[in-house]
Amino acid sequence: MTATGSGVSHNTSMKNNPATVSYFRILSNVVSLYRRVQRQEKWLHKQLPIILADTVPDYQQSFSPRDIKRITKYWQLALNLVCENLYQLTGNKPDSGEHKRIILLSVFGPLFDDLFDDNILHYEQIASLVAKPETYVPQTKTDLLVKKLYLALLEITPNRQLFIEQLQQVSYWQRASLKQLNNTITEEELYEITYKKSYYAILLFCAVLDHYPDQQVLEILYPIAGLMQLTNDAFDVWKDVHNGVYTLPNLYLNFEQLQARFLAEIALINHKLWQLPYTVKNKQKFAITIHSLHAMGWISLAQLRQVTAGISSFEALTKLSRKALVCDMDSFEQKLKWLKYIHRFVNY
Repeated sequence: MTATGSGVSHNTSMKNNPATVSYFRILSNVVSLYRRVQRQEKWLHKQLPIILADTVPDYQQSFSPRDIKRITKYWQLALNLVCENLYQLTGNKPDSGEHKRIILLSVFGPLFDDLFDDNILHYEQIASLVAKPETYVPQTKTDLLVKKLYLALLEITPNRQLFIEQLQQVSYWQRASLKQLNNTITEEELYEITYKKSYYAILLFCAVLDHYPDQQVLEILYPIAGLMQLTNDAFDVWKDVHNGVYTLPNLYLNFEQLQARFLAEIALINHKLWQLPYTVKNKQKFAITIHSLHAMGWISLAQLRQVTAGISSFEALTKLSRKALVCDMDSFEQKLKWLKYIHRFVNY
């Protein structure tokens, strides 16, 4: 599935959007989201030891402050951009059981990534762990934790088989992403890995919810996932070039093409979103939340396009400073620009 060349024009998208979203509405939603994230961090800090008491009794020894920070970020993205955002769109609200699953998966996810990223296990071992966790024999402390958390999730997840199938897809695309350590990877392969790695990570979180998205919503989640990963890659250019990881922003340096792709996907997302059978208010709030991330990706791509003018190779990128390659969103000017692009994308 690809979204490029969708043929969805600006006018078509606007026709299906019954009301233009104002700057005030966008600012109000963004401020509300920011305050919620601040409260969430404090809440998770208190709840995490309680929730993990049975699964990871040596919680304090198993997770460093850096680990907790990574878990918190993983959880907040999954909760606010995926789980709660999907639920507010469809008029649902996650209950305490679903919140527990989301937290457990947010602890499990980074550790599972480490199995690949840190070469802790061979792919065949990971595949065995995913398919038959009960009989899997751990090799290290990390995969022991992964097994414990995985079994705990399977015990309380509403559809065990769906969760396993989605985790198998996550595993497959995690393995495929190792091709990004080789500069011979093709642009077509990079696009597929970029989109599908992010898409199945989102679907894994959907698999722990009581209400799995229907086909119409799944079609929207695919381009959303692609833009989420492109945004992440645009922000991580400095880190990736120094770690030898090849991505769409740093290998081909074709930012005009990437920006065109961005706009095509924004149009497609909006076109499909406005046709969903949910309230206008819910659809607009959903759009504000997802496009708040996409707007950051757009700003980062625009900066990269400017600072890499005249640069034509991955090696040349390594000579640029961190300041040039990292998009700083803290200034008042950047925040105003961010608000402007959220408004543009929501109404695109």
